[in-house]
Amino acid sequence: MSSFDDTSTRSWNAVADDWIAHADRNDYRNFYLMPRMLAMAGDVRGLDVLDLGCGEAGYARELARRGARVTAVDGSERMIDAARTRAAAESVVVRFVAANANALSGIAPASFDVVVAAMSLMDVEDYPGAIDEVHRTLRPGGELLMSITHPCFTGPVSHWIRDDCGDLQVFAVDRYFDRIAWESFITPAFRTPVLQRHRPLEDYMAAPLARGFVLREFVEPSVTDAELAQSRRFRKLARIPYFLFLRWRKG
Repeated sequence: MSSFDDTSTRSWNAVADDWIAHADRNDYRNFYLMPRMLAMAGDVRGLDVLDLGCGEAGYARELARRGARVTAVDGSERMIDAARTRAAAESVVVRFVAANANALSGIAPASFDVVVAAMSLMDVEDYPGAIDEVHRTLRPGGELLMSITHPCFTGPVSHWIRDDCGDLQVFAVDRYFDRIAWESFITPAFRTPVLQRHRPLEDYMAAPLARGFVLREFVEPSVTDAELAQSRRFRKLARIPYFLFLRWRKG
């Protein structure tokens, strides 16, 4: 089977153009997720960085502007085409590779100081295989920085319950232990649905631990007053963590 012939790759390739337009104006991504990941990465000057699941490469371009030597990988060839065009338009040097996260055969072992996987690993079909490839391509002492949707609050049944006035009451979760994929529209503006996946938290922890990674940081971010001023939608983040950030170190 081709490394591009899996359900996640086909799904994200189909919504690539809609996702690119969405990323440009998405408040969660631009004002909440990206600043936190860049802060976690810290000073990247002179480092070799892999952006795994780069999408339109917003993270990759910013890491390159901050002095990193960046390789950006995505399974969607349409995403890679758009990312390459954007990097060229901004005169930012990034190496682009079209490959699935579990099949980075074109990348040599021990090539990177840091792997950044920003909001991508919850979507891959073969998560343990992706972690294997991260381990292979990282240098000893290198780090995997990953952000995902928080699996404790993104199960197959997960939603806010509101009162008669529409105010948030509680967040309901069910079927947490189901390892499942389903089609869903990210926003009503998308023309086609995308495949979403759910795994319990233990799956996200088990694969890196089995490969010998050491967990160095585990963050369930809330929201700051400054962020609340940027988007009313962020109020929900003061009540439950929508996202999870982890730092893993290769021994």
